[in-house]
Amino acid sequence: MKRINTIMIVGLIAGTVLLAGCKKEHRTVTLGATIDNSRDAKVYIDNLTPCWHNNDQVRVNNQTCTTSSANGLSAQITDVTQSENYRAIYPADLVGDVDISNSSTIPVTLPREQQYEVDDSGDQKVKAPMGASSSTESLTFYNLCSLIKVVISNSMANSFDLERITVEADNAYLSGSCSATVTGSSTDHIGNMASTANHDVSLVFPATNRPTIGNGDRDTYVYYIVAPAFGTVEDPDNVTITLHTTTGQYATFEKPGVSLGHNKMATVSLTVSQLEGQTLGEGVLPGAFSVSGTLQVHFSRGNLQYEVGSDNNWRFAEHQYDYVGSDNQYLNTPGWTGWIDLFGWGTGNRPTYCGNASTYTPFVDWGTNTISNGGNPANPWRTLENVEWNYLLNSRDGATSKRGTGNINGVGGLIILPDDWTLPSGGHFNSGFVSSTSPDWTRNSYTVEQWAQMEAAGAVFLPAAGLRQNWYEVINVGTRGMYWSKTSVYINAAYNFKVTWRAVDFGSDTRQYGASVRLVQNISNNQGN
Repeated sequence: MKRINTIMIVGLIAGTVLLAGCKKEHRTVTLGATIDNSRDAKVYIDNLTPCWHNNDQVRVNNQTCTTSSANGLSAQITDVTQSENYRAIYPADLVGDVDISNSSTIPVTLPREQQYEVDDSGDQKVKAPMGASSSTESLTFYNLCSLIKVVISNSMANSFDLERITVEADNAYLSGSCSATVTGSSTDHIGNMASTANHDVSLVFPATNRPTIGNGDRDTYVYYIVAPAFGTVEDPDNVTITLHTTTGQYATFEKPGVSLGHNKMATVSLTVSQLEGQTLGEGVLPGAFSVSGTLQVHFSRGNLQYEVGSDNNWRFAEHQYDYVGSDNQYLNTPGWTGWIDLFGWGTGNRPTYCGNASTYTPFVDWGTNTISNGGNPANPWRTLENVEWNYLLNSRDGATSKRGTGNINGVGGLIILPDDWTLPSGGHFNSGFVSSTSPDWTRNSYTVEQWAQMEAAGAVFLPAAGLRQNWYEVINVGTRGMYWSKTSVYINAAYNFKVTWRAVDFGSDTRQYGASVRLVQNISNNQGN
């Protein structure tokens, strides 16, 4: 391939716009990502089409670069710093910011949660790890892992929506820290799984693209999960596959004798004849929490959010640790559209309202709205009274041992455990707070994957999403959370509680403050919403 040398000249307006996938140095080249043997390429297993896409992120030596001119079988990697040798890993986030040029053994992290994506044709976009090494500007990529093909059919009378597929292996590691051997040959592979790696891996479907597994409209549904090689013909592994639905139910299948060789595929066929577990409405977390001596509730999947400029579009945050932050200041900016999650008290019917404290009346519960990922029917959700929040956090059995501060992937907040709590295998939780005078959310620290286990066991997380004062000033994002109750104080104030790394403080503030809202459902009302 012809070498392309480019010099960056500040202020020059180029006629051709180059994809700036990595920082430009004074001498850069464009590398060709090619496929000599399609069966060793990005994914050509089981007749899957190789899938180079534009804007794929590739780590090359010490840069994260971007592909262009992709046609499936090949692509170009643009703006790569010129070097005598090139070593590359796809996808780039497997290695982070590590310089991979110096050794053929590269530390990588296989994600415990693989996000389901589709390409322009509607087919699953399988991000199978690949490696390449070359002294020329043409890179041939080879698979480092293999695939688990999950084939699902439904023999029940009813359809169900799929939230995730989890694969567990008795004696094999399927995700976590490991190393990749990248020499530029078909024997390159993932190996040397760390002792802290995980025996499970999940394919997670986003809220906007969760498949409905129907009965009779088609025979099977097929999904692919990336995994390192495990087991052998002589020593196969026992695999458990669980299908999790959006309503909290599940179907579990034991599959003995599964082996998966490097650059191969293991096919497991599952027929769903029944679902187990409690049926929860969409957006409902599984944990049961006492808010009085006679009533339990389930929490929503995340803090409430509203789309400014929409026709009353509400949703729950996709994850418990998600929040909007500084954009809340724009809630009344003319022409601005976007999401907010800090609301004046009782503004369920006018979420962008800003006025004098005495004008926030009557209280309109945010739960009376139709919430797009909360089951859609109006009225199943509600805001807790101040006495209920207080009972939950201070008075129920074991209350103080079931709350503590921590962070999820760096996002600080309050962790609340359900009434019946069993710590997940390998998990951790420390109740209480940190006495530091400066922000310290390290009493409990979780990766996204670790938190997924805590959440599945019923834990709730209230992020320190900040608050809004003087109508439009957003403060304390990441250091304090303020959560409204339904209970008023005189004509211009309402009860709330504030979360910091040091304590949970109950009090009241004037109603024009913007605070977070976390809704609940009574246990008796959450079946099948």
